[in-house]
Amino acid sequence: MRINPIAPTKQPTTPALEPAPAPGNAGLKRVSFGGLKKAADSKTKTVYPVYPDDERGTAASIAARIVERTEQLEALEGALKTDKAELKFMVCPHYFAINRDKLEVPSSIAIPYPADAASGRSAGEVLVTFQNRYSMLPDESALLPVLGSRVDEFFTQDFELKIKGDKLPQSGVQELLAELETIFNKYNCADALEVKEGIKPKSDFHLARHSKLTPEINLALEQVCPIIPQIKTKGRR
Repeated sequence: MRINPIAPTKQPTTPALEPAPAPGNAGLKRVSFGGLKKAADSKTKTVYPVYPDDERGTAASIAARIVERTEQLEALEGALKTDKAELKFMVCPHYFAINRDKLEVPSSIAIPYPADAASGRSAGEVLVTFQNRYSMLPDESALLPVLGSRVDEFFTQDFELKIKGDKLPQSGVQELLAELETIFNKYNCADALEVKEGIKPKSDFHLARHSKLTPEINLALEQVCPIIPQIKTKGRR
């Protein structure tokens, strides 16, 4: 039996916001990486030797069974992922509304569920936990319509050169990178350096957003830079 993933429900549009300040020259002051190479994905398909199966095709049968069960598992995982995303989407407006203007914010919202005699399930609750985790954005362009000139108040550039860019003294970053590029060019190995850069929230953004931004603005930011949640079920019965 194969289980098809649950189709995601249609999500309502974000409430209309008051116009953000005109961007003008708004945005982040960013450092330049000059001739340093940007990190890039490279994928090649490898050819492997083939296993000589027996006459009954035992290994092939096991392989086919693994594929079938993997597809069933992926279908369940897809349905579970959809349910978790939908639950977070439903809870998010309440999370921002009840925490408005607060300096101390609970990490989670609880969703109780009833017992079910037919399945033997006892009553319990699931927690939607809003972790201080966000994906890195490629740049600030999607943030400008929401935050305008306040982008640099809440977000910062981050990059990696086997080091964390946001840990460097900001006053000398550009000079440091220029010297680093010069050194690697001197030894004819500039291509040994790879740069991964992007935009991410500042360390205090996860809490400061509740006291400094309205629920409507926070919901708009969710469309651009969503919180990576955790749905907790263990130990909540």
